[in-house]
Amino acid sequence: MKDHPSYPWDHYSDQPRILRDKQLKRKIYMKSWWQQLKSVLLLFLLPLFLLLRLFRKLWVPEPVGKCIGVSVHMETECEGKTIVALDEVKELVDELGVNQLLVRIPLGELDKIDDYMRHIDTLASEGREVAVQLIQNRLYLEDPQMLEKALREILKRLKGRVEYIHVGSAYNRRKWAFFHFGDYFNFFQVLRKLCREEAPEVKLVGGSVIDFELPSLLESLFHFRKGHYDGYGVQLYVDRRGAPENTQLGCNFLNKIHLIDIMRQVSWKAKGRLWISECNWPLKETGKFSPCKGEVLVDEQTQADFLARSYLLAIASGRLRTYYWHQLIAPGYGLVDNRGDTVRKRPSYEAMKTLNALVHDAEVVHFDNGNFGEDKAVYSLRLQKVRGGEKTIVQAFWSNSGEKKIKVEGVREWLNQAGDQVEFDNSDEVTVGGSVLYAVW
Repeated sequence: MKDHPSYPWDHYSDQPRILRDKQLKRKIYMKSWWQQLKSVLLLFLLPLFLLLRLFRKLWVPEPVGKCIGVSVHMETECEGKTIVALDEVKELVDELGVNQLLVRIPLGELDKIDDYMRHIDTLASEGREVAVQLIQNRLYLEDPQMLEKALREILKRLKGRVEYIHVGSAYNRRKWAFFHFGDYFNFFQVLRKLCREEAPEVKLVGGSVIDFELPSLLESLFHFRKGHYDGYGVQLYVDRRGAPENTQLGCNFLNKIHLIDIMRQVSWKAKGRLWISECNWPLKETGKFSPCKGEVLVDEQTQADFLARSYLLAIASGRLRTYYWHQLIAPGYGLVDNRGDTVRKRPSYEAMKTLNALVHDAEVVHFDNGNFGEDKAVYSLRLQKVRGGEKTIVQAFWSNSGEKKIKVEGVREWLNQAGDQVEFDNSDEVTVGGSVLYAVW
């Protein structure tokens, strides 16, 4: 990868390293303090959105549609892991069954553009939709001519291949090479201009705020710079709060989606729907492959539980175009572990495979937000689908507060989170916990 000397890339966790250059940090602060102040001042709009939230349903009965997605980025080579061959990657995607895929193209790897096109073409077979996330590079941001040349080349190659490009990554994290939002939106505007010339059918998903940071969300949606987003994309990590049902500023994962979507609808900058381009829970005992450290790390079974529950909450919201898990293969956080000489499917892989098989073509009927039956700690999402003229009901149950007994009558089949059939002594009274349990009628 072609790196800027001040923004080195960590090939183990596939992200930039933390900025260590104090002089650069001071430079960024001097160039961005006014932008940061303006973003904080926009918090005066927050009471309006909180008020609007009271008059809008938390969940809506919508088809699942294209909500379930996964990132399938090309891997970077580094010691300690096996690079999975493209035909094996396709086999993993085929088995997983997910049809919405996201592929990163870093500007710093323009010399590998043929490999990226081959990657996209292979994944796009079988009628799958492949979107691209275009990752910025400071070397190009500092050289407008080099940036325009690179973007033209990429757009020419993507024309006819993709419909959506997610523009940039994590503009509100300085290590990702944007000084401030103005810096990010300049990049967006250049890409928009070139899209009109080279690939007018391509739609641009903008915003690129990482985490639930209200000032950054507000400044990306409420400004007077020329241009608009064809869809609004966020990298909505909630891992630092633990379970997706846990709250931050009074909002759990579902509430966050709800609030951000209200802001998107009020904004004059976002014409399309809301997307989540990244979310995951990083794993314990993965060493330098982990993108972070400390209490945020979870074991593999907990990761699988949180994946299934976060997708069910996202589906219940009815607000998302697509939610991509980041990503398919990654030692520190992926659905598949490729450390050493082996390629191993984690419990989270099986959890997504089961979830997608059961609900991808279904429609939400009812959602219990922690208030199923008499117990206030059990969540339930009920969906229905029609196949061959027959109606099938699927209902997912889980708890964020230990094991709970629930009563459900007449269930034809119980399945666990991995898709295995489960037998109970009394199928009308079962125990649910942190792993999702599926009832099928």
